[in-house]
Amino acid sequence: MFKSKYTIAAILLLIIISISNIFSIVYVEYSSVSLVEFKEHRIECGPLLDILQNNIDYSKNSALSMNRFSCKQIAMVTLLSSITSILFLILVLFVIVKIIKNKSEVEDISDLLKILKHRNQNKKI
Repeated sequence: MFKSKYTIAAILLLIIISISNIFSIVYVEYSSVSLVEFKEHRIECGPLLDILQNNIDYSKNSALSMNRFSCKQIAMVTLLSSITSILFLILVLFVIVKIIKNKSEVEDISDLLKILKHRNQNKKI
């Protein structure tokens, strides 16, 4: 069916990536268009946990103070999506571990069946 240790390792890797996403830096990105050019603006808000705990000094950067509400919204969405993905991956991990524990070891007996069929055909002649 599938290799159990590789499946479990892949799920654990995804859980670690989701946990590391909680400690990431939040950015606000805007695109502006004029008749001449297309620009993308990126403002660094700071670490996600600092934004949610209000440990960011918004007075240092005027662009950051204008985007205070956007920074908090992006931080909340990132946190909620990370927590949701972690919970889902933990649920999948428990289901797969339960399936692996309940799986019975069935041996492949196709070689034995071929030998028995060959012996039965030789006895009939």
